[in-house]
Amino acid sequence: MQINQVSTQSCQVANLQLLSEGVYRVILKTHQGYFPDYWAGQYLEIVLTDGEACAFSIASPPVPGQKELELHIQKLSSSTNSIKLFNALEQGNISIRMPKGQCFLASVPAKPLVFIAAGTGFAQMKSMIEFSLKNPGHKDIHLYWGARSPEGFYMPNLPIHWASSQFHYHPVVSDALEQAGWKGRHGLLFEAVIDDKELIIGSEIFISGSPQMVYATFDALVAKNFQAKNIHSDVFAYAPRS
Repeated sequence: MQINQVSTQSCQVANLQLLSEGVYRVILKTHQGYFPDYWAGQYLEIVLTDGEACAFSIASPPVPGQKELELHIQKLSSSTNSIKLFNALEQGNISIRMPKGQCFLASVPAKPLVFIAAGTGFAQMKSMIEFSLKNPGHKDIHLYWGARSPEGFYMPNLPIHWASSQFHYHPVVSDALEQAGWKGRHGLLFEAVIDDKELIIGSEIFISGSPQMVYATFDALVAKNFQAKNIHSDVFAYAPRS
């Protein structure tokens, strides 16, 4: 499979929209005709003026002649890097490097797909889900999206919009309080996946989250006889176990 070549280009920050819980929807427009080709699930790097690079999944599904890209970025007021990043975004023009990442879909496999996302890991899954939904022959798709509180589902209506007989949405809250009014599933994200084992055991599985979350999920699934070869995450490349 051919990997798209990485290139650097400047682009405009066309929109910076606060969604929820400090998460912003960022829309980039290219100054150079079209963005480079990429696969659903790949990421880009925003290159700051000091040369530091910040990686973010591309939330948009790839289309021919792509003129806009969507990112989901959480602003962390306690992080110097996050403050520098948002200063750059607010100035309106940034430099990006793309595409990157080995966890992607170049085509839709003839088997069920399971997407497991913590927080803004939803961005990577959004790209792959929307890409898959455009394929009329896709099999069942399951999205497990985990957040600490219901407010953490910063695009709450989108997975509901996707819902069909072949798309199944499983939001999971880890710190649900009775007074929050949450009536859905709660606990650890991988526990919800394991509870549904009989539905999804033969699926291709994609995980997006912190290295700690990804490896905890991987270990829990493998312990329940999910096949390691069918579990994919960018974490395996950028934060390999020693």
